[in-house]
Amino acid sequence: MNSDEPRATVDQFAGPTHSKDARIPGTLGYVALALPALAILADAVFAIVRGWSVESRLDGAVVVVAAVWLLATTALWALPAGRGLYNRRYAQLILLGTSGCIAWLMAELALGGIVASVAEPFHCWRPGLKVVYRPKTGVMRDVGSEARVSFNAWGVRGRELPQRSAAYRIVCLGGSSTACTYLDDAKTWPRLLESDLQAADPSRGYWVGNAAIPGFKSPEHRRFVEESALIGEIDCLVVQAGINDFAAVLAGPRPAPPWWSRSRVLQLVRVLSRQYATSGTLVEDTAGTVYLRRRATRQAAEISSRVPALEPGLQEFSDNLRAIIARCNNCNMRVVFTTQPVLWRDDLDADNVALLWFGQLPDGRFLSVDKLRAGMDLYNQALRSVCAECGAELIDLRQLDGDPAVFYDDCHFTETGARRVARLIADWFVAHPVPAGKEVAP
Repeated sequence: MNSDEPRATVDQFAGPTHSKDARIPGTLGYVALALPALAILADAVFAIVRGWSVESRLDGAVVVVAAVWLLATTALWALPAGRGLYNRRYAQLILLGTSGCIAWLMAELALGGIVASVAEPFHCWRPGLKVVYRPKTGVMRDVGSEARVSFNAWGVRGRELPQRSAAYRIVCLGGSSTACTYLDDAKTWPRLLESDLQAADPSRGYWVGNAAIPGFKSPEHRRFVEESALIGEIDCLVVQAGINDFAAVLAGPRPAPPWWSRSRVLQLVRVLSRQYATSGTLVEDTAGTVYLRRRATRQAAEISSRVPALEPGLQEFSDNLRAIIARCNNCNMRVVFTTQPVLWRDDLDADNVALLWFGQLPDGRFLSVDKLRAGMDLYNQALRSVCAECGAELIDLRQLDGDPAVFYDDCHFTETGARRVARLIADWFVAHPVPAGKEVAP
């Protein structure tokens, strides 16, 4: 071998490996910044595959911010200058990413009590909230052009709660058909019930509060009765339930949301955004145009006569009713149920069918009107059976079923409908005075 020939050295063979090793710190720095955003997006993708969809503007904002962050960190990594930055600052970036995750975890552990302390009362609205609805003309028949909606210090729609000695105090519990969202305070059936009871018995004071929340079902009503401090302040509970339980069974199990959506940090942001937002931003659609979209979805869908199995849902509904009755009995509080009236009937004409939007099934089809009515009848019959079994009082509103003057869609009351509901319930109370031994002492 010629001594003048160049000889390979260890360093020459190690050069590529050394270059590869030099990229590892930068990669770790990139991962430290990108991994949280990647985890959020991956969790969201898996949830979407399960059938979840973005349900709030905050959830949407989280997804967008995570996507922008991941795109920015990846774009920086793709540039030579960016890779150099990652290589030089990898230790600080790892520390930043790790400390951020630890801080988030500590916040999750610490915020449980804080979220509970600042959140609205369960099954109620933000105390003192005032909203004005202006339904778009033609969306809802027999509904005023403006509805002023206000909530008292308890987060209940109605006047401030009077002293027990000053009035017989009733709370109405239910979903949107009780909430009467698009009706003015003075025109909701709970407020009209208060007026009717007072007119029927001027010698006694009456107060009727509305603690209904749209979409709430019997499990939420049960939780309210078992947990709310308001239960200890009232004399009578009127419950209208069933249709949201029925609709939930038709829709099938809700897909599980992403894990990050349950974060206490996000819960606190949601609560504070409602606490400090203006009234105009608290409600998605004060004009009620969401009903046009819902109706259009049903009209464009295939109609099915195949009813999913209702028995498990009916059993859960019945069990929740029994629990509500038992809790009220333990509190020595009168509880009165009403059946849920609906517009659905077999011979409903095309104009009224066009107003419907309930009944979506898991595959996107909608249940036919006759099957909707049959299913609702089963839920109302389950209510009757539980009341008979437990000796609970029941007001049957079946005479309102199928009457177009009473509803502006599947189950929500027009002003005429609310007036009739209040009149029927008031007449029942007049005919069924407070049972002996149930009078509340002044």
